[in-house]
Amino acid sequence: MKNKKLKFGIVGLNRGLIAKCLIKRGDIVLSAICDKREDRLIEAQRIIAEEIKRQGRKYTVKAYTSFDEMLKSDVDAILIATDADKHTPLVIKAMEAGKHVISEIPAIDSIKEARELKACVKAHPELKYMMAENCLYWAFIETWREMYREGMLGEAVYAEGAYLHAYDWRDKDPEKIDKSHWRYTYPSIKYVTHSLGPILDITRDRCVSVSCMMPDVVCDPHTAIRKNGIALLKTEKGAVIRILICFDAYAGYGHRFMIIGTEGSIENDNTKPLEEAMSYASLRSVDGSIERKIEIPVTLAAMDEKETRGRGEIKMLGEFVDCIINDTPSPIDIDRAIDISLPGIIAHESALRGGELLEIPLI
Repeated sequence: MKNKKLKFGIVGLNRGLIAKCLIKRGDIVLSAICDKREDRLIEAQRIIAEEIKRQGRKYTVKAYTSFDEMLKSDVDAILIATDADKHTPLVIKAMEAGKHVISEIPAIDSIKEARELKACVKAHPELKYMMAENCLYWAFIETWREMYREGMLGEAVYAEGAYLHAYDWRDKDPEKIDKSHWRYTYPSIKYVTHSLGPILDITRDRCVSVSCMMPDVVCDPHTAIRKNGIALLKTEKGAVIRILICFDAYAGYGHRFMIIGTEGSIENDNTKPLEEAMSYASLRSVDGSIERKIEIPVTLAAMDEKETRGRGEIKMLGEFVDCIINDTPSPIDIDRAIDISLPGIIAHESALRGGELLEIPLI
């Protein structure tokens, strides 16, 4: 792919517009967009056209309501950013059409899909597949990873991750709620990768078993679906991880992380917005830090960067493009994608069985 402009496409224009950042790159042409909703297509074309003009470039973007028609075009790579439970069939169809794929999270929605997706990726070694877990690219997560691999935390004993994406449903008009939105019906614990992915990546571990429970109390008065899940996972290296995914309790919005190791511990500040939150650590190598935690002055973005929440997406998409152009390994390949996504699927099955401890198969 060197010395050739990579033609890039987007499927799913709610989340998928994160890819407009690629227009800044001279080796990328954002050439096609696809969505089943024509209003989103029209608005996306307007936004992308403005960005193309702002970057001093000249080209047009083709719009499709049919994914099959888009696959007939000359796009080289596609970002699949559709509903959370609809990624795998589209990824397989795209790769069978000869396209490189970066797929939003979770990578899969069942054990069957995990096997099918891995078989497809292995059958197309000439193509790149990457899971789009942007949290792995947040600056404070990258800092934790570096600290862990330098031995500052020792070996992980226990870790926590939580994703709070809650609304105050008390003020919602039930007639105006979009009940077709995937987040309204999707089991929350399946959406585990934002919380579990960084922990597994930092510790270079995988989960082997899980027990999960869902509270019987329902916070959203407009649905009987339980949208909160708590999973307790055991890892291959013997650590324990607790994950909370909350979609409807009155808990605000945020991501919470903690790692306790044999040589120290670290956690992010939960009292501030994620863009402002520093990390705090107790380290055996730093005198007095057990009594008074030391501040690690890194947030979502490095201190000299202007980007905050979008910083992870920019770097993530850039690494995907680079692995295609330079023919290097995918930064988040199929094996890592399954290791990060599958525990949520098995956790949901455990919750349906009343918290039964279940093994997580190695696919």
